[in-house]
Amino acid sequence: MKRIRATLAGLFLGLATLAAQLAHAEIAGEATPEAAELLAQAPAPAPAPQPVPTQPSDVDETALRYFARQGDTRRVEAEIARLRLLYPDWEPPENLLGDDYTPDPAIERIWELYSEGDFAGARAAIAEKQAADPGWMPTEDMLRSLELGEGALRMRNASEAGQYEAVISIAANMPDLLVCANVDLLWRLADAFIETGNAQRALDAYSYVLSNCENPAERFTTLQQASERLDRPALDTLLALERMDPDGVGEFEPPRRDLARNAIAAVLAGQSGQADPADIRRIEAAIAAEGSAEDMRLLGWYALNRNRPTEALAWFEQAMDADPSLLSVNGLGTALLGARRPEEAEAVLADYIRETEEMTALYLAAGAALLASTPRIELEPAVLERIADTAYREQDVETAEEMGWYALAFTQPRTALAWFETALGWDPAHEPSAYGIVVAADRLDDTARINEIKRLWQGRSDRIARFGTSAALDTEPVRQASTQAQPASAAPAATTPAAPTQATTTQATTQATTITVTYEGCSSYLPPQNLSPAQALTRGWCLMNQQRPAEAVETFGRALQSSAQATRSDAAYGQALAYLRMGLPEHASVAAAAAPLSQARVVELQTAILTRTALSAYETGDYARALMALDERRRYAPERNDLLVIRAWSYYHLRRYAEAEQIFSTVAATGHGDAAAGLAAVGTVFPR
Repeated sequence: MKRIRATLAGLFLGLATLAAQLAHAEIAGEATPEAAELLAQAPAPAPAPQPVPTQPSDVDETALRYFARQGDTRRVEAEIARLRLLYPDWEPPENLLGDDYTPDPAIERIWELYSEGDFAGARAAIAEKQAADPGWMPTEDMLRSLELGEGALRMRNASEAGQYEAVISIAANMPDLLVCANVDLLWRLADAFIETGNAQRALDAYSYVLSNCENPAERFTTLQQASERLDRPALDTLLALERMDPDGVGEFEPPRRDLARNAIAAVLAGQSGQADPADIRRIEAAIAAEGSAEDMRLLGWYALNRNRPTEALAWFEQAMDADPSLLSVNGLGTALLGARRPEEAEAVLADYIRETEEMTALYLAAGAALLASTPRIELEPAVLERIADTAYREQDVETAEEMGWYALAFTQPRTALAWFETALGWDPAHEPSAYGIVVAADRLDDTARINEIKRLWQGRSDRIARFGTSAALDTEPVRQASTQAQPASAAPAATTPAAPTQATTTQATTQATTITVTYEGCSSYLPPQNLSPAQALTRGWCLMNQQRPAEAVETFGRALQSSAQATRSDAAYGQALAYLRMGLPEHASVAAAAAPLSQARVVELQTAILTRTALSAYETGDYARALMALDERRRYAPERNDLLVIRAWSYYHLRRYAEAEQIFSTVAATGHGDAAAGLAAVGTVFPR
């Protein structure tokens, strides 16, 4: 009891000091108008405590017996705790439902209204009881209970409205509210302290709960809430208040593991330099106990971050055994690249090339690393064809360049020249491909081609300018294979794809035989649940910048769990954009409705969603649905020429030739080539 009172005294003293500081600032003219208003609305300070009666006959047990008759165990326990705090010598009756007690219906009605939170109704019931029985007076306990109930309601309302100074003021004036029976008020007070920049007082509030309150679920929730608001040193103070079960297992082991995961995640996100070895050991113990593939992947990424690819490989192999998912494959492929085992990486990733944009990019990195291996590996025709097909489909310049050097190493200069020219066609500014053309042309004695490249790159590349002169330094990885066998030719296709795709940033890049794997920012995988909502929001945008919308969807989903409306709004907006980038307009619509958005964002998203819906419907031949989407889109934005052409073709396929001709004619007048073709098509079936 002394320890509880001492803790309460410390917390109340802090509250009283803060209230006094606010009052002093107001007197000195320093308080803001808002603070002055809050102080003016705050109840008067509680009177000095009077001597507490200690005779059991002085204790009002009517509320206790009412709650017992209702079967409300939680309120019974809270009332017993309250009465014991007021009357240290009091003990509750052995049988709260005994026949020796006859309830007064009027008093029971008062407590019924009180339990429902209808404090005004309870006060009216007191007045009715007094009118009916002038000799009856409500006890001090009853009046105090009503006063505290009303104070708790005001405190909760202020908290919900974000009036944090009011929360602190109410708590300072009614310290009796801050007890374990009202643990939610202690949480709200801690939040108010955080929001007003007083983290130490928030720590005091959380410490009070963990030092004095017994409910395991409330203790656990207290630490969870603190972990989202306080820094690690403050949390260590709270963790020191952990209680052990008979087997020596701490009640806060799950939050300790979450904190360890967050610490490792912070390293991977570039927010700290190195994880505490104790955190690593804690996750290893969790893996041993639970076999979580997520934890295995987390330690795998951390090992890669610390440049320990062999250790990372072991973790990702375990993760594959426990959960052979795309996430595990991603980690395993990256670890194999980091361990300079590209042949195995290519084989592991081959079945997942088209699963996501990130997996495609990772496969291309593995393919490029395999092509650049030293000594050169004679690849199986199927492997070489797989790499070539993927490089061409994705128009990946780096892999196409490596295909050129690979062909050149196996004395296939014409194939090499074709690949270098293809790569340069995809990126006219890619100097390595231009240099490759010079080298391949030299092998073919094609002086004209060499001179053309030199002319085009004059002043932009010293090595191209020096090629063929005495000052030339041939430093490119052009090496003959150790075998004279000729691999199957993998020349690029003769035609260029009609719609080039945007190449994604690879997670592992290659140049010659050196592999550089980057893990800064968001290039490596992090389980979203290991991040706070604010961290998840930042990481979600990073993933979008890296063209990884599938991961971004999941990460923005974690950010949507934030209690801050601005964070939820940004997360809903980001998730909708991610779904759009994945070509899923229906999912984008659902995501956009997850939180309130500004009007500008609503217009932007609806325009994009309806555009994607119209194009998808048109591509699948659902021309009526395409027109409906385009009609709806007009409410948000004008129709571009390309969409007008889609509208006209939809009319054409639905045999609404007059409407199709009118739109084709209008768009063709602007010089849009597709419209002219449509106009000609209409003319064959709808002559004028």
